[in-house]
Amino acid sequence: MEQVPSPPARRRLRVLLSAFAFAASGGSEAGLGWQIARCLAREYDVTVICGHLRPDPKDPAILAVTEDACREVGHITPVFIEGDLLAKRLAALSAKPGMWWLYYRGYRRWQAQALAKARELHASKPFDLTHHLNFIGYREPGDLWQLGIPHFWGPISGSPMVPWAFLKTFSPGQLYRWGGRNLGNWWQMRMSTRCKAAAKASSRIWAVSESDRLMVETHWHQPAEHLLETGGEFHYERHIRRPAAGQPLRLVWSGRFDSIKVLPVVLQALNGLRDHLWELHVLGDGPENIRWRPLADSLPIRDRIVWHGMVPRDKALDVMNEGHVFLHSSVKEGTPHVVVEALALGMPVLCHDACGMGIAVDERCGLKVPLLDPETSTAGFQAAIRRLLTEPELLPTLSAGAYQRAAELSWESKVEAFSQAYLDATKTHA
Repeated sequence: MEQVPSPPARRRLRVLLSAFAFAASGGSEAGLGWQIARCLAREYDVTVICGHLRPDPKDPAILAVTEDACREVGHITPVFIEGDLLAKRLAALSAKPGMWWLYYRGYRRWQAQALAKARELHASKPFDLTHHLNFIGYREPGDLWQLGIPHFWGPISGSPMVPWAFLKTFSPGQLYRWGGRNLGNWWQMRMSTRCKAAAKASSRIWAVSESDRLMVETHWHQPAEHLLETGGEFHYERHIRRPAAGQPLRLVWSGRFDSIKVLPVVLQALNGLRDHLWELHVLGDGPENIRWRPLADSLPIRDRIVWHGMVPRDKALDVMNEGHVFLHSSVKEGTPHVVVEALALGMPVLCHDACGMGIAVDERCGLKVPLLDPETSTAGFQAAIRRLLTEPELLPTLSAGAYQRAAELSWESKVEAFSQAYLDATKTHA
């Protein structure tokens, strides 16, 4: 019988990834860049353009670790671009009060450098496609779409506004920043010619929240698909969350102490639940510490709050793993990685029904609160916590659902979506 020859192996496509933040040992945006590149490298040859604008003494060590990790995984080539002198100067000035917007000017200059390097690399050995991955904020779409090959953008975020009703609770500096950002956001979503040009040139755009998707379709007149930017990993042995007999419900809150995190909403909600058995563990620190700690100390519940401060990631995960429920009160986010990490630990999440966390958390794995004003949020978090305290089977049910949802939000699931889009576009382009 004649043997049928096997089909030839598919050529590994060459992908040029723009990931300004990229570190094998990093979290947040840097972790996003690394995890996506790592997963893509199973099927593609990935070149990653990355860099920084604010030099840190740890940068050489981080870069060395990342380069070693790239060699270990294989098929990942990092191309580090340091911002020019003006870009770094703009980034340094952005740290001054009220000057935060200058960072975007420096970042824009860095993107111009990235395009020049990309053209050089493409001329030497052509790429099959480009993908602008991070920063995920829509304001800076990068320039790789100008190479004239299939281009992808996202997941992108940044369109949700801070509700005006919350601004009255912010410190003066934060009021200026986030109020100004709301106004700038309204203008830029509608008027940015660079965003519209990049969107038009993109084969596929992924958007984090419903607000982000509507921005792309309404203001830039291009289709967009939902996709959360962060993914989960299972760090500990799985177990269903349930307090032992006589044990308090252990609530965990984690984040930088910025006004948009609205920790006082949680404190006031818990103050109305003084007759129930619970304790709150707070991870983090930041500028609002000077307002939030005195507020907490003035409440009758002060002895039931444990302030852990800013701790290494491994220690933070240990604290979370000892908890039962994760509280995320922020009013302005993409998809916080800590929310997905909590789900991967089997922790139900209580959060606002907004931004990326409103997509990540569904009825199987958490309880969501309408994002309207501080009074509604306080009442909503209080009602959600009361349900967990008074309905014994709700917590273990949501805990099982958290594991299920975390598996759906894995890094691999995102790369599957990217890969299918890549193959569709390159077949059409060929």
